[in-house]
Amino acid sequence: MGQVQSRQQDESYFKLDANDTDAVIKKYTELASSGNGGKVLEASDELFGEGFHLIKDGPAIEDKNRESANGFWKDGWETRRHNKDTHHTAIIQLATAGTIAGFDIDTSFFDGSHPSYASVEGCLIVKGVKDSYEWKEILPKVPLNGNSHHFYGIQASDEVYTHLKLNMYPDGGIARLRVYGNVSPIFPEEKSVFDLASMSNGGRVIKTSDDRYGKPANIILPTSGVNTRDGWQTRRSRVKGHHDWVEIKLGATGLLESLEVDTTHFRGNNPDFISLDACHSEYNDVQYDPEVQWVSLLNKSEVHADKKNVFDLEQTGDSYTHVRLNIFPDGGISRLRVYGLRVPEAVETVEVELVEEKAVETVDELKVVETSKTFAPLTKEALSSSTEKTNETLVEAEVDLKNGDKVILTSEVSSVTTLIEEETTEPVKKSPAKRGRPKGAAAATAVLAATKLAPKKKAKGRSASVLDDEETDASESVASGSPRNKRVRE
Repeated sequence: MGQVQSRQQDESYFKLDANDTDAVIKKYTELASSGNGGKVLEASDELFGEGFHLIKDGPAIEDKNRESANGFWKDGWETRRHNKDTHHTAIIQLATAGTIAGFDIDTSFFDGSHPSYASVEGCLIVKGVKDSYEWKEILPKVPLNGNSHHFYGIQASDEVYTHLKLNMYPDGGIARLRVYGNVSPIFPEEKSVFDLASMSNGGRVIKTSDDRYGKPANIILPTSGVNTRDGWQTRRSRVKGHHDWVEIKLGATGLLESLEVDTTHFRGNNPDFISLDACHSEYNDVQYDPEVQWVSLLNKSEVHADKKNVFDLEQTGDSYTHVRLNIFPDGGISRLRVYGLRVPEAVETVEVELVEEKAVETVDELKVVETSKTFAPLTKEALSSSTEKTNETLVEAEVDLKNGDKVILTSEVSSVTTLIEEETTEPVKKSPAKRGRPKGAAAATAVLAATKLAPKKKAKGRSASVLDDEETDASESVASGSPRNKRVRE
């Protein structure tokens, strides 16, 4: 979470101050909001206030003149008194799968009737893929005050959740639960056409020319618009030739097929015309991409009020990461859908040199390359009769090794494991993506002798990162072994 992580690095959670709170709200998506598609599936008790209030959009309100069948009306989830169990729970389905960055447990207007403590658990459920689940604690039991916001940050994690369980101890009322995080889209099968711009699929509004009325991010929500303020609307323009625009980063690179501009609720304040441009960029904000090129996929086309306007896009055969909707001259829309096929990220293939690895236990298992000169084996009698002769033999073997044209390995019979590697006089320069063991002029074959391993081959077409990992693991396993694993250069 960037700067808000620094205070308690050893803790799984931490309280946020005012500055951190603003940063979290602005930087992350509200994953549980009912306006974004979140749902309260069940609550253990709802006598005084139903659970759906927890994820309503907008702040909690108080209406002292309003009563329900069970007493004062409260804009929040409130249970009965005198809970015989340890706590009450509410199960929430997030609007989209995502990672959690922080929470706001809001007890506004619950003062004296608020819980003493609360905690949050989460799980991941993907139908047909991960039907079984296990609750995992995200925010441990924390104390609550009445009529207050309780902002907590969560240490950065790659853990993805689709459902949360809010626990209150022992009973009482909570007005709102805000869940801030990043969307982790679960895409449909390949060759499926879906809305690549939707927030639930990872789409994000990057910037816009004007946001006078309504949030621009509203137009990519998966839910339908409720009213004109639940969309995006710009101020009236007074300049001839003016137009407004909104730029969106798609949730995935895709081949775009059609566009839907929904002007439901906009009557008399909808745009007259729209057009769509697209580009492909590795940048989130393409204004920083010096090589970006926008391509027109839809020329200026008429838009009708209070209607879902559908347009076919020009098929260029190229894939795109960003779109820009232009509205002429100004006005408002409720929702925007950009339908297309997701293009999986390409994996770079590289030519990889085949290298066989062979395991040996002792030097005695290594085959000796034939030399032009034959040496008689050192028998017991020879050793005892002539130490001088033996020394001459060893010296001559050492000379042959230095010459490089003959290889004679001499060693005592022992259990010492030896690693012999190839070495070149002039290393071959290779790019990081094609790293491998260079071909050498040395006569010895490269062998790996830490343990007995089955022969392995590195095949063509593997990604560079995989190969780098394998070689790193191999070198680390030798380096971290016993002192008996030594490197001998020829």
